[in-house]
Amino acid sequence: MRFGLYFSVPIGAAALLLAASGVAAISRGWLLPWQRRHIVRPRLFGWAQLLVAVALGVQLVGLLVVDSAYRSAVTMPGVVGLLFALVLSTRAQRPPRTRQGG
Repeated sequence: MRFGLYFSVPIGAAALLLAASGVAAISRGWLLPWQRRHIVRPRLFGWAQLLVAVALGVQLVGLLVVDSAYRSAVTMPGVVGLLFALVLSTRAQRPPRTRQGG
């Protein structure tokens, strides 16, 4: 249990920061300065950030609360949420440049 507490504080802080950034992107279309060049759909990216925050929260609950025998069953939705958030954030980014030529 002590091992999980060392991970819970940074994971919880990261989840809260991602949730705040996601709400700002959804409600105002605001992005962090280093994200503005690559993201063309800020609201979709905000939903991806919120999903990452929820998935981290699910994994944090699995790490701290659930017995080790059931931990993988509880944290698996968090893994699926992280993968779906990866798809959403990829869809929110600027498409790569392609060569035009003949």
